Amino acid sequence: MNVRHRVVSAVALATCLALVIPPDVAAQAAQSAGKITAVVPVVNVVRGPQQVPASTSQKVFWGDVINTGHLARARVALDDGSILNVGSDTNLAVTKHDAAQQQTDLDLNYGRVRAKAAKLAKPDSHFQIRTPVGVAGVVGTELAVVFDNNGLMQVTCIEGACKVCDLQGHCVLMKGGQQSSVRSNEQPSQPVQATPMNMTEAVNTTATTGAGAAGGGVGVATGVAVGVGAAVATTVAVVVVRVVTKTQTCSTPTSTGVHANCTKIDGVGKMNGQRLP
Repeated sequence: MNVRHRVVSAVALATCLALVIPPDVAAQAAQSAGKITAVVPVVNVVRGPQQVPASTSQKVFWGDVINTGHLARARVALDDGSILNVGSDTNLAVTKHDAAQQQTDLDLNYGRVRAKAAKLAKPDSHFQIRTPVGVAGVVGTELAVVFDNNGLMQVTCIEGACKVCDLQGHCVLMKGGQQSSVRSNEQPSQPVQATPMNMTEAVNTTATTGAGAAGGGVGVATGVAVGVGAAVATTVAVVVVRVVTKTQTCSTPTSTGVHANCTKIDGVGKMNGQRLP
């Protein structure tokens, strides 16, 4: 009787845990993506019903969303050595980061992020940042992506080689120092040389240290960079949110959802529809 009671109790406990912890959450909890290494000025971590202050060693997992407020910044060190610098007024989902296979998928729902990717050496490796209108990928080293609520995606290739594609797979290849942009239902523009001001802005508006962290960010309401005094810094925060909803299809992209992998950018081979500068 005691043995039967223990078996029944174990089954009941397993059933309760399955109901309390959804499978998606349990799977994501075991899949590390990296950790937060710098924040400006304060970070909160939200997973489920809990919100707690986070240290600069806060772990980041697959499915986490980094949501920065006005003037807030965050830097994330991914497990493969890549670095993400997240600007203010930004919503960035770490959809996937497989360090062993060198496969990284980020969803920039709005705002700006600068990514310095580790060298891609695996045959199926890729490092890409998706928005509702396009996909940007690091083929070489470093790029910055901005997506505003006017539906404009701007990509600056800071170093190495980069690609930017629309959701239909039409792509352009850029080299360090060039820019391209994408709007909904439009192909990427031909790369142009970025001005020194553009290059400086791409770095300063995502920096967590130095002069760039004191002000300047992407205005979500206007889509332009603005300089702001540090006096209001106490009212902003960086929030990391665990997302367990399914990714949406590309036929109905939104400015707040997580997007499907409509096209892929990797370091090997040439994509259909690619246009070279």
